Amino acid sequence: MTLRTLEYSCLVGSIALIGTDRIDLLGGTGSFRLPPFLVLAALGVFLRLVIIAPERGPFIFTTPPVRRQMPFLVVLVVFLFLSSISTIFGLDPSRGLMQLTEVVLVSVLGYCVAVQIISHPTGEKLILRAVSLGLIVHLVFCIGQCIAWAYGIAPQDVDSGTGSGIAMLFAPSSSFFWFPRLSGSAIDPNGAGFILVMYLVLLDAFVPKSRYTRVLRFAIAIFVLVTLSRSALLCWLAYLVFSQAFWRQLTFRRTVPWLVVPTVLCSLLWVTYKNEIMDLVELWQVSDMISARLSTDEGSSGGDHVQLIQRGLETWSSSTRTMIAGIGLGAEPRVLSDFFGDDKHGNFHCLYVTVLAGLGLPAFIVLMIMFGYPIVGREGATPGIAALATFSLPYQAHTSPMFWLILAVLWAFKPKLRPEPGVAVGMR
Repeated sequence: MTLRTLEYSCLVGSIALIGTDRIDLLGGTGSFRLPPFLVLAALGVFLRLVIIAPERGPFIFTTPPVRRQMPFLVVLVVFLFLSSISTIFGLDPSRGLMQLTEVVLVSVLGYCVAVQIISHPTGEKLILRAVSLGLIVHLVFCIGQCIAWAYGIAPQDVDSGTGSGIAMLFAPSSSFFWFPRLSGSAIDPNGAGFILVMYLVLLDAFVPKSRYTRVLRFAIAIFVLVTLSRSALLCWLAYLVFSQAFWRQLTFRRTVPWLVVPTVLCSLLWVTYKNEIMDLVELWQVSDMISARLSTDEGSSGGDHVQLIQRGLETWSSSTRTMIAGIGLGAEPRVLSDFFGDDKHGNFHCLYVTVLAGLGLPAFIVLMIMFGYPIVGREGATPGIAALATFSLPYQAHTSPMFWLILAVLWAFKPKLRPEPGVAVGMR
């Protein structure tokens, strides 16, 4: 196996397994989990440097997408610098430095993988193979979770650490009443849904017209739905709403029968079996389940998110120092001890509030530049930014390498004001 083949395999594997955190390459013996992405991405970047070093020597040659991406690297460095300053002088520097190391690692590796993707001569095949492999792995783990659920392995067994290694590997991490939330190779269903939607972003950016893309889109839609994640569903809907390709397919005349037939059938079923359906809904108490899931009242999931956002804004505005420099990464448990108790993983559950309260206003402005510039200056980047921005409302996506990878890819899209002749919308 040549170095180029090995590098290509590492690149495909790092994209396919970018959200895989059920697999710990340390076997649970270390103080932290070592997911496959960190090893594959680091090895792929190292092999890329080894390959180009003798070819180019001290000279650096870049493609137009990579050059368009350079401003993002500058903004990323500024963000990481502000994060470092805030964390070092924060409320809990020792714990904060661990989180800072994680953010630096995943952001740098995510950026490097994005550079490898957009500079690869066959990026379309690369993304198609990586996403296909990622969905196959996701399907295998979903099947394993269904089997584990059928054998009575509940989410609390994962939390308590009981059961065999195989059972722990495939056990559902959470459930929605009688149904397991299928998260594939990821522990968190919300994170799994986010990765799936970002796969959709990569497909539409690189291989929008392949005959396999439609099948992959359908599989992604099914996998997002079975996560039973509000955050993932909102992220997916935000991407579709701002996607021109989605509306073109929706208005295509061959799509109309696929929408009309199910609508007519559902209407006929409702008219015919209205009383039976209502009795069944009342028996299962479906309305109570949905209202409890979507409620913003105190004690509900949505209500907790609202309270955490309010607490984060109060923490940020408590003093001039916190408004400028924040409390630092990893310091959230100190200000949320009454909310989470002794849980050291307590946080504000919102990227914007976390950056504002944890890192201060300058870092928050830099984050808004990361989100805002592709919308203004890059053609076709709005759907991807909409998905990232929507998912960041109830979730802290900055700890995922996919977050930084997608941002770097979107920054590499062609400019709106200076279109290059003969280049299509998106990457090329």
